[in-house]
Amino acid sequence: MESDISFTAINFFQLAIECHFLPPDKKKSTFLIDGKNFKKYQLPDLSKLTYEKSFAKVAMGWNNEGIEFYAIIDKPYERSVYPNLSQGDSFEVCIDTRNVKTSGYNTRFCHHFFCLAEPIEGVQSGEITKFRTEDMHELCDPKGLKVKSELSTSQYHLHFFIPSFCMHGYDPEQFDQLGFTYRINRLGSLPLHFTVKSNEYTWEQQPSLWSSIKLIP
Repeated sequence: MESDISFTAINFFQLAIECHFLPPDKKKSTFLIDGKNFKKYQLPDLSKLTYEKSFAKVAMGWNNEGIEFYAIIDKPYERSVYPNLSQGDSFEVCIDTRNVKTSGYNTRFCHHFFCLAEPIEGVQSGEITKFRTEDMHELCDPKGLKVKSELSTSQYHLHFFIPSFCMHGYDPEQFDQLGFTYRINRLGSLPLHFTVKSNEYTWEQQPSLWSSIKLIP
């Protein structure tokens, strides 16, 4: 008798991860995480729990202005594909600003963002959240998202900033936890997930399985 139940180790844990406060820069710089403070903001490597080969490191910081990511991908950038993000190199992030674990579908507080190392026909980042009809609201203007990439022959780096006005319900003073996961896609190879694996679930629409991010002052 066949079963649809997945036994990937990470599905047995309700993960709670700390995310540190990122002091705003007086010079109003968009990107604040760099090589000097990367380790402070680095997220844990969960590849042993997802049974995947790790090929990237990701740092995440927050403040009232938004959330910043800095991803170091240990492979040279090859090519991105849009809108079929999983077929090329890309970074996808899912955020639930209310961290609801009782819903098996996206609520109005859930968001699915992406960024690319290079623009494809003028597109380098955006929101592609899929909602049920009753939770539908306008997606964020991609002009609000900020991306910077650094390419080399051995790896590439992605800086990605999501401002607060792009995240419905983002209010760190009232809600100090987020639901969160990511997927890093690479051309011609398997992706890397933070928690929910896309070959087992419709990962971007399963907020109950995303990790919990505790916003640390």
